[in-house]
Amino acid sequence: MVMTFWWVTALLLLAAIVVWAITFWNRRSLRRSPVLVANSQYMDRIPSFARAQRAARVVRAAQVGIAVLAVLAASLLSGRIASERIETPEFASRDIVLCLDVSGSMYEYDTEILSTFAEMVDSFEGERVALTIFNSTSRTVFPLTNDYDLIERELREGAEAIDFDEFGYRLGNKDYPEEKVRQYVEFVEGTKGIPDEASIVPDGLASCAQVFDQAEQDRSRSIIFATDNEVNGEPVFTLQEATQRVADREIDLYTFYPGAYECGPGCFEELQTATEDQDGELYESSDPQAIPSIIGEIQKNQAEVLGAEPSVVRTDHPAIGFTLTFLSLVGILVLGWRSR
Repeated sequence: MVMTFWWVTALLLLAAIVVWAITFWNRRSLRRSPVLVANSQYMDRIPSFARAQRAARVVRAAQVGIAVLAVLAASLLSGRIASERIETPEFASRDIVLCLDVSGSMYEYDTEILSTFAEMVDSFEGERVALTIFNSTSRTVFPLTNDYDLIERELREGAEAIDFDEFGYRLGNKDYPEEKVRQYVEFVEGTKGIPDEASIVPDGLASCAQVFDQAEQDRSRSIIFATDNEVNGEPVFTLQEATQRVADREIDLYTFYPGAYECGPGCFEELQTATEDQDGELYESSDPQAIPSIIGEIQKNQAEVLGAEPSVVRTDHPAIGFTLTFLSLVGILVLGWRSR
């Protein structure tokens, strides 16, 4: 919270102090020259008169207190209390597709990516997000949308569902409740459409590029592509062809490579070459906890590419000052009527 016109508040408070000082000085002058009334001492012993005096003192004290509150509230209201946030308007025209390899070796990283994005949803303002997952075939979990309640719900449910060690479960090394198994099976449904094949990476990436719509609009389009590039099958596209399709649609490619279990250095080199040949960025990390910093770096890079200049957006919050001022004025009127 900031006070936009703090100097107005300061001037009003100073004026209030001056008025109080003048009033206080005049009251002292009146006390030095009191008006004497003969034969009035007995009135202090009349119960009703004593009660009236006490009530008058309470009312005067209340009037002073409410008047002070009114001055403070009005001063705060005049100072314009507001909150500020940094906003990058260009980011409101971003389309982001999360393109995740959900083969058995990737579950740990997919969980972290989905969880991280679910936490970031509150900071989105206008961005559209989609989620596509693939193994031997692809499935779009949800298309590009700015329905942030739906996005957050789907990402959190996806993060929970994909947190499943399929290899360990099949080997009997991992035991999961029936409900957990059902949740996982339902989430990856549609990604195992080709028997005896898995992790068809080029076709998965090509499918993710098809998710973008509104081709005629000037929007920033990005794919966050997470895979270990361990292809087990016969893809329709080569990886170079898939990344070329991405580049042809003017989509920025950010590839996350966690390392491979069986594939040698060739998997990484192929992925790196295909990504960087199309001016994409490749991030290599075997630590799932590195994903939040990678996503932050992606945002930073996009801001530089877009020439985005953050601006300060100020939102006024007059409710408290207005309410206190209004109630104080009502209180002064009520007490004034009471003491008349």
